[in-house]
Amino acid sequence: MKQYGLENIRNVALLSHCGAGKTSLAEAVMYAAGATNRLGKVDDGATVSDHDPDEIKRKISLNLN
Repeated sequence: MKQYGLENIRNVALLSHCGAGKTSLAEAVMYAAGATNRLGKVDDGATVSDHDPDEIKRKISLNLN
């Protein structure tokens, strides 16, 4: 695994009510930053953060990433 120095680490927290768009915002930020090569959608079950089968089925995030 690639090692990063403390000066290069940034932590971000997205906090909001259920259904407010946190996962969609996270997808858009990762896509715009070049961290992913596609813009995943919650309704399609194609987001980077929602990888658990229950999250895809229920269309909500259940785990903290």
